[in-house]
Amino acid sequence: MPTLMALTDTDIRIRTATQEDGDTLVELIALVDLQLRAEELPGALDPMRHALTDSDDGPLSHRRNHFLIAENSKGAPVGAIACGHAKWMSDPNRSPKIMHRRIVERITTVHGLAVVPTYRNQGIARALLQHAEQTFRDAGYTALTLRHERSLTKFYGRLGYTSHNRLSLKLPTGELLSLVDRGWKHAFKVLTPTTSITTVQGMPTITGALSD
Repeated sequence: MPTLMALTDTDIRIRTATQEDGDTLVELIALVDLQLRAEELPGALDPMRHALTDSDDGPLSHRRNHFLIAENSKGAPVGAIACGHAKWMSDPNRSPKIMHRRIVERITTVHGLAVVPTYRNQGIARALLQHAEQTFRDAGYTALTLRHERSLTKFYGRLGYTSHNRLSLKLPTGELLSLVDRGWKHAFKVLTPTTSITTVQGMPTITGALSD
């Protein structure tokens, strides 16, 4: 996939990551406080490195995953975003098995969005996120979700995300899939007009994301 210019005013370009970017991507995403002990971090990021070995001719860079890197004018990496399916999407304790494939094909998750400290507050994180949103929208996805620290609620709110203590998804069966992670807030944004955020059982809920 070609490199795409994103922030010409600050001379930052955004490109898809390659297998050779494994160390770079992991180092950048590790800038995010994942609330893990130091010894747990490598194991948590290894799946990302492995996913970089996949390729696809479709709109996403690596099968069901999409990895982007932001570089400055000298080609130095200054930011990254890693997106893909999450474990809860195929957890039999959370949703009927018959729904797992549809969830993975319609909803994606931002696993990490990071910018090196000296390049923050320049719109790089926003550009990475919006670039990813458009790519998944073009690929037929209906919603994008993520976890974030409570201090970032306003940041994601300005970008059109709804933040709540729970991620709530209404299934076509009428069941409600609800996910909570202690210490985090969930944020979600619909990508298509047929999907909406409605209030169900007092919670903002992704509705219509899995409908045919």
